[in-house]
Amino acid sequence: MWKTLLKAVLSAGAVWCIAALSAKLARKSAVLEQAEKEALEREKVDKVLDSVANLPADDVRQRLQNIGRKE
Repeated sequence: MWKTLLKAVLSAGAVWCIAALSAKLARKSAVLEQAEKEALEREKVDKVLDSVANLPADDVRQRLQNIGRKE
């Protein structure tokens, strides 16, 4: 009887450990995915900034107005 109870407790502990590790991995994956998305967005913003860095203010203003009209 004690052996069966010990096996049940150990099995429950093993299942709990597996669930905890899976949850931890899922959280880390979500954080990594979010960081990758943010990095891609930063790259896009940097490209846009680089493309308009040498333009006169009037040209930049005109481009922004055109973007607003397209939406």
